[in-house]
Amino acid sequence: MKTFLNLTKKILNKNPFRRLNYILNFSRKMTEDFIIKTAKAEIKSGSKILDVGAGSVKYKKIFPDCIYKTQDFKQYGEIDYISDITSIPVEESSFDVIICTGVLEHTPRPDLAIKEFSRILKKGGNLYLTAPLMSGVHQAPYHFYGGFSRFWHLKYLNDYGFEEIDIKPKKGFFAFYSQETFRAMLYIIKSKKWRYKIFALLAFLLILILVPLFFWLDKKNLATDDSFYNFTVGYLVKAKKNGK
Repeated sequence: MKTFLNLTKKILNKNPFRRLNYILNFSRKMTEDFIIKTAKAEIKSGSKILDVGAGSVKYKKIFPDCIYKTQDFKQYGEIDYISDITSIPVEESSFDVIICTGVLEHTPRPDLAIKEFSRILKKGGNLYLTAPLMSGVHQAPYHFYGGFSRFWHLKYLNDYGFEEIDIKPKKGFFAFYSQETFRAMLYIIKSKKWRYKIFALLAFLLILILVPLFFWLDKKNLATDDSFYNFTVGYLVKAKKNGK
């Protein structure tokens, strides 16, 4: 089964299957594009950036012309500040930019993390934030929340002095459904129970057929109101610290 999965990964990295690879990993890809494309285009050369919950520090190479510092609660990679996210040992108003991707669900007091971001950012400084709306438990036992609605973001960003808040969903209901369909089929493929192994090929074919279909339906946006985006895997959030 491991050989089968490795072969599948190799196939997905080659044309014409790269589009399918994007669909199967769209949430992660959208987060990466949010930082690598959007943030990169907007952040000025020489800016002082703090990557909060930086983990393996994968974004540092994207900003060679900036002062790039990192924080996490333990030494995953090249971490400058090992601390709690709600109490980072830096002075007030010391950074131009904060990047925080996929971290809030792993801290017991995410509201206080937003407060700390406001303390650290200079007036007019930019926050680039991503968090899930719907997610299963991961990185246990350091997982405390299933997700954050756009109303949560609006409340605490407003409460702690942010403005120009821009919240974009990571696609809508059908993209969320495509992700969960992929997850369900993957459970069947990976199952060690022999009675499920006979369905592995069928599950693989359903991934090839149903997942792209649901993703295509998402692009067509069949809903007539915002309810379509109330079922999303998460949000991409930009905000600016109040300059007053």
